[in-house]
Amino acid sequence: MKISEKDIIEIISKNNNFREEILVEIGQDASVIFPKQDSYIITTTDTMVLNTHFESNIKPYDLGYIAAASNISDLSAMGAHPAFALINLTIENPTKEYIENIVDGYNSVFKNYPVSIIGGDTTFGPTSLTMTLIGYSNDDNFMPTSNAKVGDIIFVSGYIGESLALKKEKKYNLPICRNELGKLLPEYANCCTDMSDGIFASLNSIMEKSAIGIDIQVENIPISNNVKNLLNNNSITWEDILSYGEDYELIFTINEEKINIFKSLCKNIGIDIYEIGKIRKHKKININLNNKLMNINTKKKFEHFRND
Repeated sequence: MKISEKDIIEIISKNNNFREEILVEIGQDASVIFPKQDSYIITTTDTMVLNTHFESNIKPYDLGYIAAASNISDLSAMGAHPAFALINLTIENPTKEYIENIVDGYNSVFKNYPVSIIGGDTTFGPTSLTMTLIGYSNDDNFMPTSNAKVGDIIFVSGYIGESLALKKEKKYNLPICRNELGKLLPEYANCCTDMSDGIFASLNSIMEKSAIGIDIQVENIPISNNVKNLLNNNSITWEDILSYGEDYELIFTINEEKINIFKSLCKNIGIDIYEIGKIRKHKKININLNNKLMNINTKKKFEHFRND
């Protein structure tokens, strides 16, 4: 049984997180917030579209989760923590169960911060979900990809290739949010970006915008046993892993002088980070395996639902 936009707003409202900055809540023509006065406001938005970012078999819970996590990943890459969200949903059959499962999906992520939904829209049509997140940062180092420095060490925040491996099982990657790490980075990192489109896309962005070169030691890139097995069975290659997206891990660079204290901080609070390379002067990307240069296409781009 289809439900109305009013019903959808009621479902969202009763499952919404409370934030004291909200003066007029969802359900009016517009929401009103009185933001914190000692912070920078950081915004991001992302759209997920049927048959481009997901297939018709996706569970609504997974759709809600991924939409939330992908936006939080973008805020994390800027050193911000999330606070408010606007959600635009296009759907052909908006049943109560479907909407409740989407809400459960994004709330399983948002409840950890918390994030309040302050508005959005629903329309009829092929399924798509657009989410806009608004967050805060107390630091004016936003770690742009144009700020990597020669001599910086390159790190990633977690396992790479998980989304690719799960796709082969007809499953979706529900990534771990790295916001706790992201909030620490402005004090230490020169640049940071979210790897939603793969390591190659991130490395190329850093190289081009910072006018530097990059050396990567591929054996230092963290991968799960599942991904290792796919590599060993020749089901995938390193080129596949490094070009594929949707892992939503962070890649960042830190000056060598700050590395020891940052590693110690992360260890003390239980955050894993992985050193995978270094920023150089040569203005190209070298991918090395056991100190030998690999013949690999670093310009290979990530395409959603390509036939691997």
